[in-house]
Amino acid sequence: MSIQRRIGSLLKLDVSYRRGLLLSFLVGFAVRLIPELLAYPYPIGYDTVHYVAVTKNGVVWGHWSSVFSTWLLYAVLSGVHSLLQVDPVLLVKLVAPLLYALNACGVYYFTKQVLGWDARTSLVAALFFVFQLAAFRISWDLLRNALGMALLLFALPFVVKLESKMNLVWFVVLSVLVVFCHELTSVVMFAVVTGGIMLRAGLNRNTAKLLKVSAAILPAMMVFSASMYFRVFPVQLGVETNIIEAVAPVARPGGLFFLANYFVGSRSGSYPGYFDLASHVFSVFVVLYLLCLPLVVVGFFRNRVLDVWTVFLVCASFGCLVLPLFAFDSWDRWMFLLVYPLSFYAVNGLLKVFQSVRRAVRPRFGWLRWMRVSKGTAVGLLFGMILLTSFYMGATLQSDNYVVFSIPTISRYFSVAPTIPLQDVEGTVQVMEWLNGHMHDGSCVLVHTAFLEWANLHLDGSHTVVVYVTGIAEAMDVATGNGFSTVYLVWWGEDIGWYWVTAPSGFRPVFESGRMAAFEYSLLRAD
Repeated sequence: MSIQRRIGSLLKLDVSYRRGLLLSFLVGFAVRLIPELLAYPYPIGYDTVHYVAVTKNGVVWGHWSSVFSTWLLYAVLSGVHSLLQVDPVLLVKLVAPLLYALNACGVYYFTKQVLGWDARTSLVAALFFVFQLAAFRISWDLLRNALGMALLLFALPFVVKLESKMNLVWFVVLSVLVVFCHELTSVVMFAVVTGGIMLRAGLNRNTAKLLKVSAAILPAMMVFSASMYFRVFPVQLGVETNIIEAVAPVARPGGLFFLANYFVGSRSGSYPGYFDLASHVFSVFVVLYLLCLPLVVVGFFRNRVLDVWTVFLVCASFGCLVLPLFAFDSWDRWMFLLVYPLSFYAVNGLLKVFQSVRRAVRPRFGWLRWMRVSKGTAVGLLFGMILLTSFYMGATLQSDNYVVFSIPTISRYFSVAPTIPLQDVEGTVQVMEWLNGHMHDGSCVLVHTAFLEWANLHLDGSHTVVVYVTGIAEAMDVATGNGFSTVYLVWWGEDIGWYWVTAPSGFRPVFESGRMAAFEYSLLRAD
């Protein structure tokens, strides 16, 4: 049987609602588990080691103001770790596939309840989502985003259908949990609810529905507002810590933390000029969505929820090209989230192609009527998407490279290694353990932000850590200003080109493990 006929048979498969939901979960979990097994026993993804450190630390609320922060996933990880005493690395490696499977179920549930698709079509949507590179990238190490989006997919059907009190209660609970997951998913939720539902109700003069939706979203809005208040006006924690920061704060336009001047610095990095920024933005978009874009165009349809969802994410993703000095921060993370609405359009396009009696399907838009998507083209696009995602899975086997692709304009956005190459994890751990036995009260260690979580995991809490980004000289000034006579540095014994930092003169290697080394600078010896 040809591939086209196999796909056609899948689109005609009779699937019950529960079986479709179960299959969505199992396929999502199995596919996402593959890279975790390939990289075992090391974590994968830049931010993942942070979740491991938080899990081991077990502190969810370091201060009362943290109650309004995005603590939900931390609470789950720390609670399970405390209860079962499981290895935190193993726990995080298991949670990532579970969150991916939960997102696949959320896609299935959303398409069934909001878009009105049957179980078979919803299953196709879930499977399509599972093999999307952008979806995989979110699940790689943006675990709070993954949990927040999963809960949002389950929450939106309740706010769309607020006829019963039970639906109202369910949405209030889930929407508050979304706020406790991540800021980006919270903003997406507020944009969809206010712009896609409340605005339409107001325009239609449906006062009863407008009041219901307003009451339903109010608790989440209050928690989110409190969270933002403490971001703008932080409360002094008054908690002693062994970490001293020598990191210069990034200048924010107008002092607003969620905006960025991309030529000065942002969470996505800094860019020397507009052309460099534009090349990064378009390169990432092409890698993520070029293959599914023809299906998106063919399958585009109007929906009050998806309209606002898509427009908002497009503006947040490409807004940095319109106002690079005053735009939403983290354009790349907004672009990753586009995978959700675009997947719905693409699946609709896939259905139109395989259900059409004609040879090819054209878009409904006059200025795009030149484009044709045939069944053979659709099969090729699907094969390309699966191959690209499979290549990303296999990147965990690249022990000396932290990117899936070597193209400079996209490499930084597809991190595979947990802040350092996988082959250097064991050496880093051994260096930290060596420092535990040789540091004293008059010493400190300079740690790049990439090594901070490794220090939290393996360095004794009684030792002082000075954190820096690029300025080792500034970190040294902080160390000497605090009266430390011996300063250590954790870095590679030979420069491998990471983070554009080299060990300065005056530091001598005193311990090596693999490619990693502990350097020492003694102020007494220097004098």
